Amino acid sequence: MLAKAVGSFIGWDERVCYNIPMERISFGNTALTLVNRPSANDIQSIQAGRSFHPLVISELSRLTLHPKIEHYPDHAFLIFHFPQFDRKTHELLSTEVDFILTNNELWLVQYGDLEPLDALKRKLVKDPELQAEFFQADASFLLYKILEHLFSSLFPQLDHIINKVDHLESEIFCGGADDLVEKISLLRREAIAFKRTVRPNTEILKEITVGNGVFFGGAALPYFGDLASLCRRLNSLIDNQIETLQVLHETNTAMLSSRLSHIMRLLTIFSVIVFPLTLMASIFSMRASGMPFIGQPYDFWIIICFMAIVALSMLGYFKRKKWM
Repeated sequence: MLAKAVGSFIGWDERVCYNIPMERISFGNTALTLVNRPSANDIQSIQAGRSFHPLVISELSRLTLHPKIEHYPDHAFLIFHFPQFDRKTHELLSTEVDFILTNNELWLVQYGDLEPLDALKRKLVKDPELQAEFFQADASFLLYKILEHLFSSLFPQLDHIINKVDHLESEIFCGGADDLVEKISLLRREAIAFKRTVRPNTEILKEITVGNGVFFGGAALPYFGDLASLCRRLNSLIDNQIETLQVLHETNTAMLSSRLSHIMRLLTIFSVIVFPLTLMASIFSMRASGMPFIGQPYDFWIIICFMAIVALSMLGYFKRKKWM
């Protein structure tokens, strides 16, 4: 009744199934085989005694740049990509997950770390209640449940991006910081990477909802239609964040330009005020006979007062014109 791990697959001990690259879970008439970072021997084991198309086996031996679906008479092959945040590089990377679907068995091939999937695999191996939930119907339903779990796990990542966008918006309109341009650029890269990874999956789910192939019609069709709606909602939400980041970038650029214009205006006013004062100082420093005020009592202070009157008059004029 309980799911059985790899021991029933090729003689491995269930107690050490977490340390091996391939494990098998059986429940009722449905089986799930999990393959992690397949080696050449793993791919040969998958191929042995099965009628999987050579193109499918070829695809399993290498990473694929984009999602796809292929229909065959007795199996279907699907490739999905999911975003995964790399804490070392602080980048959002794409992780590929392949599925081979038959009437009563689902093969899941994973090529890199994907935390939601890793956690799900650990629970499925040892949790009978979760097994009963995921294996309650055929292999198509099992595929739906796994994909539904993986797409739902993207919402916390999306919420993290949304929170950072909201924080950036607050920073911009509260005075901003010198590194806002860099912060906006890094967050835009993260949002675009999320969209670039998730959006192509929508086309695969859309093709499934058409009902093509022997495994995606009838009772399974509404489930995959729900997945397509889930993926479209993800795309819509991340599109909104990318548009918001674009607006924040333009707003921040406009505010920086306004601040720079204000600084340049003040510097220009300062230069205009200083120029006549410098000219007057140069004139009165000339060694010429008949120079007014020169040689008179308090001549220095008379010149300083005259320069101050000129400077204050110019400041008053600029103030009335609202140039400062």
